Amino acid sequence: MSETIAEIRNKAAASLSPEQQQQWEQFLTPMPVAEQATSLFTHSDKPVHILDLGSGTGILGAVTARQAAPGSSVLAIEQDDKLASASELSLAQVCDRTKVIHTSVFNVLLNAEFDRVILNPPYKKIRPITIPTSRGELKITNLYAAFLVIAVQALSEGGECVAIIPRSWMNGAYFKDFRKWLLDECSLDVIAVYGSRQEHFKDMSILQEIMLLKVSKRPQTRSVTIYGNITPVRSLGSQPSVQASLDSITLGRDRILCIQQQDSRLSEFKSLEAQGLWVSTGKLVWFRNRDLLSENKPVDGYPLYWADNQNGLMTQHPIECDREQWVTSNATDRNVLLPAGDYCIVNRFSAKEQLHRIHASYLSSNVEFAADNKLNYIHQGTSRKTIPLNSDVARGLTLWLSTTIIDNWYRQISGSTQVNATDLRQLPCPSKEQLIQLSRLLPTDIYASQSLIDQTVGGLFSWTKAS
Repeated sequence: MSETIAEIRNKAAASLSPEQQQQWEQFLTPMPVAEQATSLFTHSDKPVHILDLGSGTGILGAVTARQAAPGSSVLAIEQDDKLASASELSLAQVCDRTKVIHTSVFNVLLNAEFDRVILNPPYKKIRPITIPTSRGELKITNLYAAFLVIAVQALSEGGECVAIIPRSWMNGAYFKDFRKWLLDECSLDVIAVYGSRQEHFKDMSILQEIMLLKVSKRPQTRSVTIYGNITPVRSLGSQPSVQASLDSITLGRDRILCIQQQDSRLSEFKSLEAQGLWVSTGKLVWFRNRDLLSENKPVDGYPLYWADNQNGLMTQHPIECDREQWVTSNATDRNVLLPAGDYCIVNRFSAKEQLHRIHASYLSSNVEFAADNKLNYIHQGTSRKTIPLNSDVARGLTLWLSTTIIDNWYRQISGSTQVNATDLRQLPCPSKEQLIQLSRLLPTDIYASQSLIDQTVGGLFSWTKAS
């Protein structure tokens, strides 16, 4: 077939009413993205059986069929009646053997018989559900992960699946079980991450980085193809990529995935967790504890820290802002207070466009205090017991987390807006003794430029080039 994706779309759209066309446009996968996604399938001269899961307007299935050998077939599943009709129109332009089922993906029992599965599933957090698999029941917390589990289980031996999904599955505790299942169930072949959320996804209110993922039903291949910063306006083949073994981009027991092999300068360091440090999340959820919050210091009250209290490498308290700076003495009954002492705190939310993904600050309090749930705090205890840090360790750790080399490390790990405690525990970290040395080279209570922080750390570890 010589028709372009635009021609397929326009022919199908011409058969819709103006109202249907408007709805259709809302669910269209951007055309360059669709072309890139379907280009990841391995060429075959033999007919293939294609599944378009949650087909929407059918564009992905149509482009996949257009690129397939004559005699190929497509099964599309779409719950929305109008969109299912649009799928029928799209697929009819390129393939004679098509079937569209008007129902939820969860209502269809699929056999493992498909050579190609293509999907751009809905991105929505859901209450945890379990999906039966050959490896047992799998806990899922997001619709796109649920769709992907169904897609992978529908693959025949050697079959390939390509998905347009957020990058959030690659890290964090919510996707831990899914991640382990996926890497055990099939081969991870291609990771392609879009460099900008604005280029073709600006109208979709997406807060996460978007990626193309290709997996196949076979043992893991020797290397994974990784595109770390793609644009939709050029073919994938014309954009830079690297080859890496799966082991070299997988971290820790939770099998966190990164999109670049670790900087060799970090290879000498153990993880933060292995260095005897622990990351926890602030205990005070403000909307559940409104009655504790106070603008003025109450009798026998306690300080309350928010991200607003972070000021460079230090925290300040109290500050003038629209956040209450204190909690009342009743906080002692709510299990929201942390022991007096020294900590490194990290903002739990940041976007890739920010100068630093990890915003770390040194916190020292001579009384018990509360930390907002949107902060992580690093201590030397466990998940059950908080033990403050040595002051110099906390200062040195704040400097370490503020380096460019660590910022680059984290950008390879996380594509979502959350800075997860789970990820931070896997972060390469110097020993406590080295952190103490670092703290004595550069005070945290003075303004320090990024270049000065990087030069100080580079000098301590004798790196030939500061990060």
